Amino acid sequence: MRVSSRGCGVPRGGYRLARERRRITVGEIVRVVGAMEQAEDPLVVGPSELGEKVVGPLWEEVQTDLMARLDNITIEDLCRKAENTGAASEGSAADFTI
Repeated sequence: MRVSSRGCGVPRGGYRLARERRRITVGEIVRVVGAMEQAEDPLVVGPSELGEKVVGPLWEEVQTDLMARLDNITIEDLCRKAENTGAASEGSAADFTI
């Protein structure tokens, strides 16, 4: 996912998205942030046997299910939800800063 660093002219600043918000899923954002966090954490302690054989596989299953769900939610969906709940930002349409 590519984001332009130019301000988008909103009162609180922000970024201009390289693609339309209806084409960006929350799943993509989670993956990008996760990759950035892993790149910043050079020391990762290995899991225990219980973690490897029981908790790890369960967590992977939960993450897979969650990511499948997030891949079906776009930024546009979030903006519509914000508008429908009255949580829209200033101006005529909701916008999110990423």
